[in-house]
Amino acid sequence: MLLLKRLFEYRELLYIFTWRHFTVRYRNTALGIVWAIIQPLVMMFLFTFLFTYVLKTGTGDIPKEVFFYASLLPWTFFSSSINYSTSSLVGNYGIITKIYFPREILPLSGILVAVIDLLIASVIYLFLLIIFKITLTFNVLWIIPIFILLFIFTMSCSFIFSCLNVYYRDVGLLTRFVVRLLFFASPVLYSIDSLSLKLKLLLFFNPLTFIIENMRRCVLEQRGVVLWQFAFAATLVIILFFFAHKLFIKTEKDFADVI
Repeated sequence: MLLLKRLFEYRELLYIFTWRHFTVRYRNTALGIVWAIIQPLVMMFLFTFLFTYVLKTGTGDIPKEVFFYASLLPWTFFSSSINYSTSSLVGNYGIITKIYFPREILPLSGILVAVIDLLIASVIYLFLLIIFKITLTFNVLWIIPIFILLFIFTMSCSFIFSCLNVYYRDVGLLTRFVVRLLFFASPVLYSIDSLSLKLKLLLFFNPLTFIIENMRRCVLEQRGVVLWQFAFAATLVIILFFFAHKLFIKTEKDFADVI
């Protein structure tokens, strides 16, 4: 509620920053917004080739192309959001030192641009579902609350990394390492069904495990979520968010001086 209250009065500024970041990202590019599709699409082809002809790992009854693309959509959203937001405060030091506004707007605007990219890339996902004749059920509606969890988790990580990067510039390097680590600690290339129970429980402390696995399951396997898993992941995400925003608010007053 505190975040919403802070952002409501400056909602037009949030729109301006979001639109500016979106237009700057694709300005003077030949392909424009097509780049939002290229990254997950190329990675999908790469993983499909790798796990079909090199490692020869199965994905059950789900075609590999759809399996990997379904995983890469939320992962690309998360990674691109974190990569932008970590340097969002430092990169806009000129504005921060001159006028006051809720500093959350800067990392949040990058996340909103990633939402636009996700929606664009989802068009290819729909085509893949049609091509491979994947039948949708009402369980696909679970995408909405799961994406809300993904958004809050991404926002929490963005707040932590962006505010710490103001004080310790090596956080940018640390963030890249953490993102790579989370890639392999999240079920992007595999399903947790193939893992042991102990390893599953360990990986569930990473909210992306639940989020990515179930964003794929509720669409491709027509399965609903396990409620205790949803409750556990939601609890972790909410606790992280309150910690992250409190840290951001506590350090915000010194941003202009430190930068």
